[in-house]
Amino acid sequence: MLKVIDVLKYNGINTNNARDYRLILQSIIKNKKIQDLEYTLSQNEEREFINLKSRIDNDEPIEYILNTAYFRNYTFYVDNNVLIPRKETETIVPYLSSYKSVLDLGCGSGAVGITLKKEYNNINVTMSDISPEAIKIARRNSKNIDIQIIKSDLVSNINISEFDCIFANLPYIDIDKKDEVVKSVYSYEPHIALFAKSKGLFLINKLIQELNRKRFKGCLFLELDPWQIRYISKNKEIIKDQFGQNRFIKIEY
Repeated sequence: MLKVIDVLKYNGINTNNARDYRLILQSIIKNKKIQDLEYTLSQNEEREFINLKSRIDNDEPIEYILNTAYFRNYTFYVDNNVLIPRKETETIVPYLSSYKSVLDLGCGSGAVGITLKKEYNNINVTMSDISPEAIKIARRNSKNIDIQIIKSDLVSNINISEFDCIFANLPYIDIDKKDEVVKSVYSYEPHIALFAKSKGLFLINKLIQELNRKRFKGCLFLELDPWQIRYISKNKEIIKDQFGQNRFIKIEY
């Protein structure tokens, strides 16, 4: 039988994965304190630790292993059907707060839309995604929250006249550069939410064109890679994330 101190000592607690090892150990021993170094793991707990540790060692994100991600201090259920919410995306939430009705397009886990509703309850928030699996997860995360969720390919199934603001975090990694993506992302996160053709801008440009065609009246906020911004031809305002990178653009229609 192993004690907590043995697990920490013999399973690379000084490696780059130390934080993740601690997290899985805490999830396994649950109400016990990880600081209780003399706590002895049961055989089942020891087996579970070895199993989860092997997943970490194979570069699987801890968020998928524990089915938990954090976004602006809120907790969200995630699995490999949705992207893990990114820290840089948190920046956009206050920019959406001055609008009456916001569409979170390509919502994934629902982190942006749900956070917006929690922090600014007076805003009408709708979320949409093309993935049925993502829709299920967004519904799970938004339980008991007044948010409408719609399955839609971009805005094909949405009445955009109901919104004065759209936020879209669409796939924007250039599919021709997929070999450059780190293993923890490429091997585990859903490709449908990661990659797009045409320098990664295919769906972004398609959305811009659809909003033009449907004569959208309002503001569109887009998240993209800093180097892609120069390829967006419409007049735009550039917004930096908290790391100082040009991460979002605002287009007024």
